[in-house]
Amino acid sequence: MLKDQELAIRPAISQDLKRMWELIFKESTPEWKKWDAPYFPHNAMAYEKFLEKSSQYIE
Repeated sequence: MLKDQELAIRPAISQDLKRMWELIFKESTPEWKKWDAPYFPHNAMAYEKFLEKSSQYIE
């Protein structure tokens, strides 16, 4: 973990998964995709499907 007076950076933990899914996979056209590279396709994903792959996002 990296930490200073205002910010802490740590590996993702299981309690982060729901919010991570909301930000990345819940919508088919999330706001951040407007500024992402257009040659990387983005697809929405059901939360249950996301949880099946969740081990790749933790730590």
